[in-house]
Amino acid sequence: MAENVKRVLSQILIAYMIRTRKIPFIQSYASRSVLILTVMIMTAGIFIPFTILGKAVNLKPLSGSYFGILFCYCVLTQVVKK
Repeated sequence: MAENVKRVLSQILIAYMIRTRKIPFIQSYASRSVLILTVMIMTAGIFIPFTILGKAVNLKPLSGSYFGILFCYCVLTQVVKK
C-alpha cells in the first residue's frame, strides 16, 4: 500500500513539473483551487498511515529518504525539461 502513496505523490509532482517550462512553485503556479486540492491529497497520503484507518488497512508511513529521492526526481525532471 505504501507503494500506492509513493506513486500518487510522485505523479502529482511530476505533473506540476511538466506542465510549464518555468520552475513550478517558484516561477509558475497553478490556480488556487488546484493547489489547495493537491495539498489536501498529498497531506492525506502522507498522514493517513499514522491513523487508525491506515493501520486497519496495513499502510506503512513513508521513509524520510523517500522525500529526498522525490526531490531529486523533481530536479532531474526540471533539468531534462530544459
